[in-house]
Amino acid sequence: MEVRGLPICGPEYAGEAPLLALAERYRVAAEDLDGWTVAVNLTRGGCRIGDPGLRFYAEKLAARAVLARAARLVGPLRGATHVVREHLREPFAGELDVEATLDNVLGKPFAEPGDWVLAHREERRHQVVLMVDTSLSMSGENMAIAATAAAVLALKLRPEDLSVVVFEDKATAVSRLEVADPAEEVVRRMLDQPVRGYTNIAAALKLGAAELERGRNPRRSALLITDGVVTAGKDPLPLAHRFSRLFVLLTEDYKMDPGLCRRLADAGGGDVFPVRAYRDLPARMLDVANRVLR
Repeated sequence: MEVRGLPICGPEYAGEAPLLALAERYRVAAEDLDGWTVAVNLTRGGCRIGDPGLRFYAEKLAARAVLARAARLVGPLRGATHVVREHLREPFAGELDVEATLDNVLGKPFAEPGDWVLAHREERRHQVVLMVDTSLSMSGENMAIAATAAAVLALKLRPEDLSVVVFEDKATAVSRLEVADPAEEVVRRMLDQPVRGYTNIAAALKLGAAELERGRNPRRSALLITDGVVTAGKDPLPLAHRFSRLFVLLTEDYKMDPGLCRRLADAGGGDVFPVRAYRDLPARMLDVANRVLR
């Protein structure tokens, strides 16, 4: 992409203050540089930062901006809960379930310790593996949007309950189930990925299934973000049978394969959720999360 005859990214200046160096790199005024601009440019072709220190600084700045966008979308964090009823073991551990207690004492001259039933709410935990396409077509703004969608999910779950798998020719887990990586670090690792290569959905499903098997919660699901177009690797359909709940977020475009997405979801016991425009992905992720996690 060219801007007034110049490449979109300028030279990488070593030794300057980080903000000034990034402003020079992305050809914007220092006072106009924000974290989202950095997030959009980090994975853009020809814009990758070679200096490790400057790159880490840029990734942290971008990750915070991505999380801020996701937090505005998610709003106040209220985890899904369910009511647990237990026999009284200690006072004030919940509210008296009058109906259940009366059923227990009915016909008895005296209530016994096990007759008293308390009810309280507990968080409904859910473990999720998210698989995100990071092939060459995802570079630039698309990758920043995908990271925002992942951040939406991270804000809805405990850190140890989310694994994020990124894939192109091969698949890599940037976070793992049962490991409590902070959301900001997960986003930073996503933006650190070299966005390149082809789309190997089979590799994503193979690693995603292995990650899901690490989980210890019976409430487990997998989410796959894809347009369904396989350009590398084997037929992914046989691997979908390894999932009990596989949901596909179908990013619609002119070359999509909705048929494959439907077959994957059916084989994995899930469903397909269309995403009309890629910029709508974070909001769609919130909608899907609210359905899957309840």
